[in-house]
Amino acid sequence: MTWLIPSDSPDAINDLAAGGKGASLGRLRQMGANVPDFFIVSADAFRNFQSGAISEEFGSEMKRALAMLNVSRGLAVRSSAIGEDSPENSFAGLYQTILNVHGLDSVISAIQDCWASYQNAAAQCYRDGRLPGSHDGAMAVVVQEMLIGDWAGVCFTANPVNLSLSEVVINAIPGLGEDLVSGNVNPDEITLSAADGEIKSRVEGAQAHTLPSHIALEIWRECRRIAELFRFPQDIEWSCRNGQIFILQSRPITTIADVFYSREIEPWKDAHDATPDDPDRIWSRMLADETWVSPISPLFYNIHNSTPGRVNFIRSHGDNSYLPPDLFKYHLATAYCDTRLITRMYEYQPKLARIRGILNFLPEEMQAEFKLNRFRWYGRLTRQLSYELSNRKIRSFFKNYAYVNKQWSDYVSESNKWFDCDLDALSLDELRHHQADVRQTMIKVGGPCAIAVLSHAQDLHLFLTGLLERWFHDRGSDGEALYARVSAGLDNSETVKVADAIWILADDIKKLGDVAVIAAREGSWHSFKERIEVLRGGTQFIYKFEEFWRAHRHLGSTYKDVIWPRWGDDIDLCFTVVAAQLSSKTQLPTEINATSARKRKEAQTELLATLSGPFRGLRRALLRWLFRYNERYMSVRDNHRYYVDRNWYEVRRIYLSYGRRLVDFGVLSAVDDVFFLGTSEVEKGLSGTLTKDHARDRVAVRRRVWKGTLRRQGPKFLKGWLPYKDAVFDSAADSRRTIKGIGASPGIAVGVARVVYDVSELTHVKDGEILITRQTDPSWSMVFGRISGLVLETGGVLSHGTSLCREYGLPCVTAVERATVRIPSGSNVEIIGGEGTVRILEDA
Repeated sequence: MTWLIPSDSPDAINDLAAGGKGASLGRLRQMGANVPDFFIVSADAFRNFQSGAISEEFGSEMKRALAMLNVSRGLAVRSSAIGEDSPENSFAGLYQTILNVHGLDSVISAIQDCWASYQNAAAQCYRDGRLPGSHDGAMAVVVQEMLIGDWAGVCFTANPVNLSLSEVVINAIPGLGEDLVSGNVNPDEITLSAADGEIKSRVEGAQAHTLPSHIALEIWRECRRIAELFRFPQDIEWSCRNGQIFILQSRPITTIADVFYSREIEPWKDAHDATPDDPDRIWSRMLADETWVSPISPLFYNIHNSTPGRVNFIRSHGDNSYLPPDLFKYHLATAYCDTRLITRMYEYQPKLARIRGILNFLPEEMQAEFKLNRFRWYGRLTRQLSYELSNRKIRSFFKNYAYVNKQWSDYVSESNKWFDCDLDALSLDELRHHQADVRQTMIKVGGPCAIAVLSHAQDLHLFLTGLLERWFHDRGSDGEALYARVSAGLDNSETVKVADAIWILADDIKKLGDVAVIAAREGSWHSFKERIEVLRGGTQFIYKFEEFWRAHRHLGSTYKDVIWPRWGDDIDLCFTVVAAQLSSKTQLPTEINATSARKRKEAQTELLATLSGPFRGLRRALLRWLFRYNERYMSVRDNHRYYVDRNWYEVRRIYLSYGRRLVDFGVLSAVDDVFFLGTSEVEKGLSGTLTKDHARDRVAVRRRVWKGTLRRQGPKFLKGWLPYKDAVFDSAADSRRTIKGIGASPGIAVGVARVVYDVSELTHVKDGEILITRQTDPSWSMVFGRISGLVLETGGVLSHGTSLCREYGLPCVTAVERATVRIPSGSNVEIIGGEGTVRILEDA
């Protein structure tokens, strides 16, 4: 046939020929599903006849095809556009369906109505939004025997309302299902366990009779079989006549794509006791934001999963009680943590250490009870003693910081060797061995570092903050603000050293003269290099810059996620940062840092002098001791990211090499698709067990979700999978213009707000502006000498951005939910770091 596709034709499962709906029916027939007979009017017919007269040949083909169907009960004529009923795009209700069609002329007229619906404004708008750049759209049409059964309805093999993969939902009415699909009647709604078909709940509809349980079980069994064969949750239209189940349509449940594909990358996906769908479990984004910064690539979520570290932390307190396998889950390109883990972790801190930054991890109604929860002092003592009695050189509070600082020199030498290796020249086995070596090196280096940061540094921060709050509550500043004052301007900051080097490189360009300055602002590194080679001092500058780049190739990312490019990927990324410094008139960063250090010492002296009350001498000695060790561990806390980013750069290089191989194998379409696979999926692709089609579907959904979260945070809290008591911002003018967060670094600044989402945008930041962003990274350090304040959406007082603000003496407010959306770029704002307040003074 020229224009029609029989249901048993190979083209019946070709989406480009049969459209989404038609290809789905073709696959159902192949799977052995009981599908009423049908044929498909091909997409080519749409291209040829949609705007002109239908040929005689088309009419003859149609007549022969109709003779092969049972037309006595009428026919259903349904749209089947390319891209319709895909995992990402349903086009539900946007195209035409005509039922009870009788006769050749009526069928042809119905087909033309389906074609015409392709051009309607709503469908065009949906295509433009969901399928941008798609110019080869077309519509096939399904012509199928009508079936009027005893019962009809829809089966969702996952719950489309609460996004639960562990539930199947059946809607049923007597007779024809069209009244159900159109919303004209209230159906029976039956919820079953996806695992075994047990009926969990039933809501009766408006009809006199209810769907028999044995039929519901048969529907569950057949629909689950179909979903497993399709490898995706399905929305299945069914009909039951004389106890026999017929399948009329099956389409993916588009709303559940993110949850379904995210399950594939979870370390707990096969655990029988994982309950991520439990509607009573509450999840928080905030603890995870301390480790990851959303949007998180699926690959990085796998590689940097926090579950083992958090489990080890709980166990270090002698606590061997049950922990669920799903302590974290991935949704909307964001990692969420079970709030029960959060409360359990911080019950090992004294009550005074449960400060506002920690309370912010929990929904408001949980905070009061959590503050009063008992202090698990015995567990805390167990952890401290274990660190002091076993492997003290690495773990002891009094020795760990020195050990961590000492290990960096050897680690730098080792990682430089990694960076000089051409990974694409290695065989696949050699690359895997190299990856194992990198992992072992990082375990050796990262273990002591994790103890320093997650135990000792955090313990000091929480206890010292709580102590300052209690002992100096009458000073008009809370504990967070006082802690920021006594922790500012730390010595030997690696990020300050990098910023210093960039400042000096920019100054060196100025010394080369106007020709060099103009060339730096206008061109790439290679064009700049060609133009200054002839200048006096030009060759020396080239050597100096390339040595700087080589030593810092691991920097330059927006966040530590391996999806973000580094300077080592493109030397121009580094040179652009240096060129941007040319327009700044700020001080040398070390000079700014020295001023902050002086203020830190003054603040400590002032607090020690004004401390009053009983046991004054003893409390002074305790404060001095805490100040000293806080500085040591905060220095480790700040610097470890500079060094550990060497690991993430090498991991990025490894997976880019895997990505190039997967492109060569035909599994991936683009090298950076590798960041949207999980680690096990990468291995399956390399071993030939992940097909191109399956990889394509997963990458497409995950990439779309990741991009959608780039400029908008996911919900702060989830209950099950649904947003739970997320921040609702008052529309009143005063509420819109005064925004509260947590004060992380003291001071007051007024300036123009500059909203930045990506490190590449920092070149546009001008001296004196107030930076508004999600979170910062060591690579952002070069901008801190130019800004006058910082507002962060995520992170606590120990986050990298807040630490840098203290180095530079800048006011900082953190944990400002959706700050990049609520504070317009270009508006005039005031930031009060001590109060944790941002005020919008004048609109952009």
